[in-house]
Amino acid sequence: MSCQTGIRANDALRNAFNLAKQAKLRLIKVVIRNEELNPNYEYKGSPDWRSDWRATLPECVDSFEPCFVLFRLNTITEWILITFADDRAPVKEKMLLAATCATFKSEFGACYIEYERHVTDRKDLTLDSLESWLKGKQEIGPMSEVEQELFTAAKERSAAQGAAPAGMKGVVFPLDRNAEDALKELGNHKLNFVQLSVDTLNEAIKLEDTQASVSASELAGRIPRNKPRYTFYRFEHTHDDRPYNSIIFIYSLPSAGSSIKERMLYSSCKAPFLQAAQVHMQAEITKKMEVDAKDDLSEKALRELLHPTPVESPKHFAKPQPPRGAPRRITKV
Repeated sequence: MSCQTGIRANDALRNAFNLAKQAKLRLIKVVIRNEELNPNYEYKGSPDWRSDWRATLPECVDSFEPCFVLFRLNTITEWILITFADDRAPVKEKMLLAATCATFKSEFGACYIEYERHVTDRKDLTLDSLESWLKGKQEIGPMSEVEQELFTAAKERSAAQGAAPAGMKGVVFPLDRNAEDALKELGNHKLNFVQLSVDTLNEAIKLEDTQASVSASELAGRIPRNKPRYTFYRFEHTHDDRPYNSIIFIYSLPSAGSSIKERMLYSSCKAPFLQAAQVHMQAEITKKMEVDAKDDLSEKALRELLHPTPVESPKHFAKPQPPRGAPRRITKV
């Protein structure tokens, strides 16, 4: 099975997305067929979203067919994205749906999606279940200072886009199409250097630079030390007469040159981004490293990262064993 999200929205779905963003649709159900994202069901709805939910869900989903469901609450930027994959559905189809999720959000527009929910049972799609889940999402518990900063940053971005934040336990930004294509080419050995950035305005991971052949000695000069970046570098080398083809993820996070909020967003996006990136590359990341403006990125440093010198355990003084088997001598006094 190919997990590449070369799977895209077809023309019918793009048309549905345009209608949805004009508040002309309340619900869109989307399935993957013939290597495309297809609209399977659309519902115009009424002014009452709760009535519309009862009229469509959970009846419009099939336990044996994984799908995406987009449902609009009140405003045009208050959409719920539901990833529905029942336990009884084929594993291959569930995996394909999961691998396509980031692409789906990018196609529709991440800024329109207020909530995301993964559902594995139709009974969790009742209105009562939804309202209970929404209440839990909207009740923000105690936050640390860093979490408060992240939530404030999300609130400011959402206010600028006319949407309200829904609590912030992590930041998941989709990859734009160029970034996806570059990661695929890295996995196919067509590139050995791919650099990406977090586009905070459009809430996406975008492509900054690609190179087909960057030597290890040139690597340091291609990573900016005054702004955060995500960089993948394929390091082909030999060690102990064995060939290696290692993918190194370099997270450059300078202490100066960027705002605190920008650095925190990079940090919060990193884990979900890496999961999506490995799907697009269809390759495992060999090593991860975090660097600032002072860290060494020479070929020697990369080799030491990949092949650290074994550290010998300290040798302890061995206490001599007492003699055994010899007859005991008796000394007369």
